[in-house]
Order: sequence, then structure tokens, then C-alpha cells
Amino acid sequence: MKRLQAVCFITGLGCALATVPAHAVDLSASGFGTLGYAVSGQPYNYQRFIDEGGTFKRDTVLGGQLDAKFSAEWSATVQAKVAPSLNNDEDWSLTASWAFVSWRPGNDWLLRLGKQRVPMYLNSENMDVGQTYDFARLPFEMYGISPSNDFKGLYVSRTWMPDLGETTLDVFHGEADLKARAHLRDAGAIFMPVCTTITGAVLTLKQDSSTWRVGLHHTVTRRRDGQDFPSHYPLSALAPLYRVDNAMPGSEPVGYTSSIVNDVITLGGDIEMAPNWRLVSELARNIQMRTENGANTAGGYVAVLHKMGALTPYVSYARLRSMGVSVQNADNLNAAHIPGDPYGLNYTQRAASDAIMVYDQDTLALGASYALTAQSKLKAEWARTRIGNRSATVDSPPGEEVVRRQRINVLSLNYSFVF
Repeated sequence: MKRLQAVCFITGLGCALATVPAHAVDLSASGFGTLGYAVSGQPYNYQRFIDEGGTFKRDTVLGGQLDAKFSAEWSATVQAKVAPSLNNDEDWSLTASWAFVSWRPGNDWLLRLGKQRVPMYLNSENMDVGQTYDFARLPFEMYGISPSNDFKGLYVSRTWMPDLGETTLDVFHGEADLKARAHLRDAGAIFMPVCTTITGAVLTLKQDSSTWRVGLHHTVTRRRDGQDFPSHYPLSALAPLYRVDNAMPGSEPVGYTSSIVNDVITLGGDIEMAPNWRLVSELARNIQMRTENGANTAGGYVAVLHKMGALTPYVSYARLRSMGVSVQNADNLNAAHIPGDPYGLNYTQRAASDAIMVYDQDTLALGASYALTAQSKLKAEWARTRIGNRSATVDSPPGEEVVRRQRINVLSLNYSFVF
């Protein structure tokens, strides 16, 4: 199936390029990168890599982009990057963030076919290019909400120029193959291969030096191995344990679903409040359906930035919280155990609890960027994250209780550049 999808995708690009008139191709190349170091005051991993030993893996990325202009209407773009792998926690990988052909039939229309970024955030298109924004790290409480940041498919953009300001409507549809990560205390990190179908629309308004954005995204996620997702864990006959598979005794079967549906509503604004003062805020509500064991989150952040020549200090506050029954389900599974564990089932309860991606955290960050040149920035940030009930951003240590009611202080130093 994946080979057939790849053939269809390449064939579609080939057919599109076949209609391009034969002219000299105008090529341009650019590059970007961030060398980032982060260290926390805790022994366990936060955001996959950050702990008291320090790491370069959380924020370091190196990439390049090639643009080919065939005519006034037709062009193509490829952007590749080297960054920590999304398939495991050990490797680095070379992947394509962009690989699409563009057709602009007029000044107001733009169509793209290929691999692209989901236009969910204010910094979706440039999130890997740290030199383009002043944050040392884009707030996870917002930028970690999307089921996928990339997709392969069709993107249509229409622009108007009313008196109100430049208005753009983006509509897109496609698919993304990825691996969803969860960390189990008894088994370490696991990566589940999934395929997500994404459909969405985003409306953007630009007024002078301010930008407003609202978006609606609908996703359907299925496992690529053909298996179903567990959606409901009933009590077992061995109470207080829960049935996490139907091999355990009990009268009510485990609930399963072939797909998980997410509707994500986003609001964002980058507003010039006064000369050299900016207010940036993004909010999202991720409504997850067909399962009791999903993220189902509400999150966002607000930040104030003040430009003082080459120096731009900022302060931000971010919040991410899971809604509904998923938090209670995770807590119930974590608390379920029988003394002595004669059947070896306590492990299954902890594993099912850890696999539920629930969040309860907020982060206060103080930072600054300094423009060394027009193409490079040096950044520093101190952030303090408060973990409430629990958060899937934390890898709880093996054999211990879930990390909760703790503070994580993170110091980040970054050097970002473009060329």
C-alpha cells in the first residue's frame, strides 16, 4: 500500500510538471540551522531529551532549501533537514519538510501539490528556522498540540486586498505518516506507526505590522499496522484491576476503535502594541473523539516582546491541560494494583496508564535574542515548568511513581543562522 501511495504521489507530481512550459529554470538555494543546548535541574527526561546532564538534541537542526522557478506561474521547492529522529530517541535523520510543486495562475491564487507544512500556527512554515523569530524555543504548550506538522497533499490559497487588510484563506487536504511516541516506565519509549488524514482551513488577516489567524483542522488517525486503538477499559473481574485486553477475566469487553478523530480550533495574533513592543498569543482547543484515552487538550501561550536595537527580551506564559475523562482514566489505571501481583498484571495497568497522552503543565519563560548580524541570532532563555497532575512531556523514571507536582527549570542557549 505504501509503495502504491508513493507511486501515485510521484506520478501526480510528474503530471503536474509535465504541463510546465520549457524555459530556462531559475534556481536559488538557501540554508538554515540552530545549534541549541538545553539543561534542566531534574534527572528524568523532559521533552524527550532535556535532563540535568544537558543535551544538544532538543533544539539542534541543520537544513537547506532549493527553489526552482520554471515560469511566472510554475515553481517547485524542496527543503530538507537533519534533526533528531521521530522514529526513535537515539538517531538523527535526514527528512524533507517541503517537497512540492506550485502553480500560481494569478496574483490572488496559489496551488501546491506535495509535502508541505500544516498551516496551524503563526510560525508553522518557519518553525525550523530559528533565526526568523526571537523565542529560544517555540512554546511546546502550543506547538506540541498538532497530531502532525507535515502532510502530503493539496494546498489552495486565495488572497484578497480589502480596506481591512491583506486577507488570505488557505484550504488543504492530505495525509501524514508518522510514529506516535509514548514513554512507559517499565518498557521505555515506544513508537506506534500511524497514518493521519488532515483536512483544514485557515484564515489570516495582516494589518500593517500585525497578523491575525484563525484555523479549523479535522484529522482522522489510524494505525498503519491495521490494528485498532483501545478506547475503553472496563473493570476486570480481578478488581481493582481493569481489563486492558480481553484475555483478562471480566464481563464487559475492552472497547476498540479503528480510528481516532481530532477537531482542532486555533486562534493566533502577533500584534504591534506600540513602537518596538509586540504581543504574541496563540490558543488551541484539540477535541478528541472516539476514545476515552486521548489527549483532548486546551492550550496556548501569551508573550510580550520588546525590541531594543539588536536585543529583544521577552516574557511568556504557556498552559496545556487535558480535558474530559482521559485524566481520570490514566489515574485509575496507575492506582490499580493487587498486592503481590500473583498474575503479573500490575505491569499491564501501568503500561496502559502511561500510554494515555494526558497533560497538565504551565511554563513561565524569560528570554532574549541578540541579532549578531541580519542572518544570525544568539538566544538565551530560562523557563520554569510546573507539572500538575501529570504530563506526557515527562518520561517518568522506571520503577517509580508518575512525576507530578514538580517544577522543572530549563536553561537554553541557542545560535540560529540562515545563509
